Amino acid sequence: MAADTVSNITNKVKGAPSAVAFLSIGLLQGLAVSILQGIVVINWNGYLKPTVLQVPAGYTVPTNLAIFVFGFIFQLLFMADAIRLKSTAQAMLTCVLNAGFLPLAIYQRKQIWECIESFSDSRDTNGDSLVHLDKPIWHDIGGILFAMPFIVGACTVFLVVTVWYLKQYFDWQAYRNVGADARFKKIRTIHQVFVMLAKVVIYFIICFEIIYGVTQLRGMGTEFIIHMVILGIAVVITTMSIVWSKTENRIGMGISIGVFLAGIAYFVYMIVLIRTEWVSYVTAGDIMTCYATMATLFLLATAIFAILCLRNFFGGLKEHLEKYEEGGTLAPSVKNFELNSNVSFDYQSVRSVRDLDS
Repeated sequence: MAADTVSNITNKVKGAPSAVAFLSIGLLQGLAVSILQGIVVINWNGYLKPTVLQVPAGYTVPTNLAIFVFGFIFQLLFMADAIRLKSTAQAMLTCVLNAGFLPLAIYQRKQIWECIESFSDSRDTNGDSLVHLDKPIWHDIGGILFAMPFIVGACTVFLVVTVWYLKQYFDWQAYRNVGADARFKKIRTIHQVFVMLAKVVIYFIICFEIIYGVTQLRGMGTEFIIHMVILGIAVVITTMSIVWSKTENRIGMGISIGVFLAGIAYFVYMIVLIRTEWVSYVTAGDIMTCYATMATLFLLATAIFAILCLRNFFGGLKEHLEKYEEGGTLAPSVKNFELNSNVSFDYQSVRSVRDLDS
């Protein structure tokens, strides 16, 4: 199954140069940022002493660095999936997500600088410094942190350009699969948007729970275990909601919508808790609020599109996905219009005929 998926993506990439450029930009950006983040992590670990884990700030920076790298890995998979599904909406959302990494890259530099300032005056229980004060940490990583927003910004611009060309290719592919049926095209588009939003929801839920679990719960205790179990359940049900949408399972979609609404209530509660008890969350409060807010907004949008998908059940989407798109054949409304590339249109002279009325 995995081999077929890889082969499917490879064939589609070969058929569209814009797809090659699209994936190449994502891959190069991911590699560049991961290498730079790796250099930052190595220098940061050399700057810290083991006793730094006595304060919450000792967990914050490594966690955010890891989340940042995870974000680019997720995005690369998201981009490959957009090519596999030939989804213009998902390709466009990739540009939005990439642009979202820009303020995170800027915030990361500010956060690390504030941590360095905080650590310079901090002491452990024995009165010793929590870091190696003789190490010029900002000299080693400041330039790298300054360069990352420019890399992300430039790649975002290039992605927007490639998506504009990719849209033309995807639009033709969508016509080949759906034909000119406006009603069915709307049903298919709603399903694609729902699937796209559900995938992004998984990303934001994972990021928030990891940051909260590591920076606030220190990765231990009963509450941490409960949060990880909830995270697993949320990811499984969100993933299954995509399957239930494809198979038009009413009960499953009803359960998914209920979970999405419960997730909205949970993240609203967490946002209020963080803002009202800011002293307890000060080291990671901003980034946690950001991820919780994005999770709330995407959960709301996902719930709305899940309801729309539920209303469209038994409109022919299930049979279409199984037979034509996932099966790899063309819809009957357009398959007879495929031109043979070997056909030539040669000009042939025709013997003139005299007009008897002239």
